[in-house]
Amino acid sequence: VAEQPADTKGKAGAFYYSFMDEPTIDRVGLAAIAPELDSIRTAANGSDLARLMGQGAYDFYPAIVSPFIDSDLKAPDRYAIYLNQSGLGLPDRDYYLKPEFAEQRQAYTAYAAKLLSLIGWANPDAAAAEVVAFESKLAENSWDKAKLRDPTIQYNPNSPAELATLAPGFDWNAYFD
Repeated sequence: VAEQPADTKGKAGAFYYSFMDEPTIDRVGLAAIAPELDSIRTAANGSDLARLMGQGAYDFYPAIVSPFIDSDLKAPDRYAIYLNQSGLGLPDRDYYLKPEFAEQRQAYTAYAAKLLSLIGWANPDAAAAEVVAFESKLAENSWDKAKLRDPTIQYNPNSPAELATLAPGFDWNAYFD
């Protein structure tokens, strides 16, 4: 058993080595993420998925929003929780909505199907098409690049109850739990 590195340089080297250790990666396989995959597969409803998404900031699960904490833009003496749009695998909303990106969408769908097949997902081609359709719906409601750069419209404080009116059907209580 190798000794654990004590300094930053040694830790970075150990981390890099673990990434490059293909024989161990191949031996461990899906077992490394089996609990997370099981949690996704056994999610019975949207609330279960929202709860998993709420863990995404520090765990395996991707989410349709990306949280972070920073100084409140209009009251810098306190902190605020910010939620950014998220959930798109392609670079931005245009890749889902504009016809000139059809080739990229097709390649992305094939990539998603390949990943799903590698984890043993049932009917990966159909599931990949569902994933891209879902992301396309998110893209329809995502801000474009110009809005994302405009700080005057980005400050929208809301309580969890108010979020429920802005995004009905998403279980914010489960997400924040």
